[in-house]
Amino acid sequence: MKIILIHYRYYRAGGPEKYLFSVKELLENNGHNVIPFSLAFSQNSETAYKQYFPQPAIKDFHIDKNKDNISIKKKLEIIKNSFFNKKVFSNLSALIEMEKPEIAYVLQYGSKLSTSIFDACKKYDIPVVVRVSDFNLICAKNVFFRNNEICTKCIYNKLYSLKYKCVHDSFAQSFIYYLSQKYNQLRTFEKKIDAFIAPSKFTINLLKSNNQFSSSRFFHVPTFIEDSKYEFNLNLRDYNLQNGLKICYWGRIDEDKGIDILIDAVKLVSQNGFKLGVKIVGDTNSEYAQNQIRRTKDFGLDNISFLGYVSNQNIFEEIRDCHFSVIPSKWFDNMPNSLIESCTFGIPVIVSKIGSLDEIISDGKNGFTFNPSDTLDLANKIENLFNLRENNYNNISAYCQKWIKDYCDKNSHYRNLMNVFNMVIDEKDSK
Repeated sequence: MKIILIHYRYYRAGGPEKYLFSVKELLENNGHNVIPFSLAFSQNSETAYKQYFPQPAIKDFHIDKNKDNISIKKKLEIIKNSFFNKKVFSNLSALIEMEKPEIAYVLQYGSKLSTSIFDACKKYDIPVVVRVSDFNLICAKNVFFRNNEICTKCIYNKLYSLKYKCVHDSFAQSFIYYLSQKYNQLRTFEKKIDAFIAPSKFTINLLKSNNQFSSSRFFHVPTFIEDSKYEFNLNLRDYNLQNGLKICYWGRIDEDKGIDILIDAVKLVSQNGFKLGVKIVGDTNSEYAQNQIRRTKDFGLDNISFLGYVSNQNIFEEIRDCHFSVIPSKWFDNMPNSLIESCTFGIPVIVSKIGSLDEIISDGKNGFTFNPSDTLDLANKIENLFNLRENNYNNISAYCQKWIKDYCDKNSHYRNLMNVFNMVIDEKDSK
C-alpha cells in the first residue's frame, strides 16, 4: 500500500514527531511504501520527497521566538496561508499525481499546512485518515485550559476564544483564529476526512460533543511502544525505603502540567517527616518553570532537583532509580508519552484523575490516582506509598509492563490502523 504521511514538520521535536517516525518505520517494516509530506524546514530529516515540501512564508517561523521584525507583507502571507495555503495545495497535488497513493494519513497540520491538504486529497479522490493527538480542532489554546482551570467553552461557541483572547493573549491573533475556524467550518472540511483515530476514548467523546464533529467517525487506536523498550526489566528494583522514596516527573513544565501541585504536595510530605527525593526533568526556560524553581528554594526543598531538558535516549538513565513517576496534570492530557514510557520501564504512575489519565491508569494496578489540583490528596497518596509492601510494589511494577505489552502493542496498533485504512479505501472503491 502507498501511504502519504502528512505532518507540518519532518524532524524529531516532541511526542507527535516521535509517533511520526515510529509509525513510518512500522508501516515500512510491514511492506508499505510511505511517502512523507511536510514543510521545508532546515531541521528536517533527509527524504527523497523533499522537492515537494513547500517553503514556509518565513524560514523556521515556528522555531524562531523573535518575531518582532517580521514585515507586514510576511505577516499577511502567514495569515492568508492559515486559511488556505496555495503552495501546499499545489505541491501536495503534484506529489499525489506523481506517486498515486492509496491513502493519506494526516498527523498534525494546523495553520502551517492548513485544510488545503484535504482539498488536494479530495481532488484526486484519496481517502483521508486523521490522527488526533491534541485538541487543536476545537480549542484555540489547544489544551482546554485557561486562567489555571479547565475551560471547554469553545466546544459550544468559538466566540469565547475572542472574549478571552485565547491565542497568545492577543485579540488580533484570536480574531484571525476565529475567522479561520469559521471559514473552515463553512467549507465543511471535516466531510473531506473519512475517519479520525485518537489514542484515548476520552478525546473521542470530547470531540464528538462538538456539533461540527458529532457525525464524524472516530476509532480508538492507542499509541504504541517500540519493542526495544521492553529490554528494561525493573521489577527487581529494591523497594527498601531506608534511603527514602524516589519519584520523578518528566515532560513539559507549564502551568497546565501541574508542577506547582507536585511541589506543594512534596512540601507537605517533607514537613510530615517523610524522606522523599524528587527529580523533575524538562525544559526550564519558561517563566512558569523558573517560578517553580524559585518556589522550591523559598520552601527550602533541597530534595527536589530540576534536571533541565534530557533527550529521550537518556531519560532512562535519569529516572531508573525512581520508584514512581507523577503526572499531576490540570488539563485533559491525551495519553502522554511519559506515562507510556514510565509503565514500560516498570515504574508505576501517580496521575490526576482527569481526562484520559483516569481512563488509562487503574488505581492500585498500574499506578494510583488523585483528585486533580488537590495538593492534600496527592500528598496523602505519596505518604501511603511508604506503607506499600515490597511484593505489592513488584506486582504493580510487573502489571505496568504487562499492561503496556497488551494496550500499547505495536502489532495491535498496526492491525487497528490497517483495519481503518482498508475500510476507507474499500468504501472509496465501491462508490
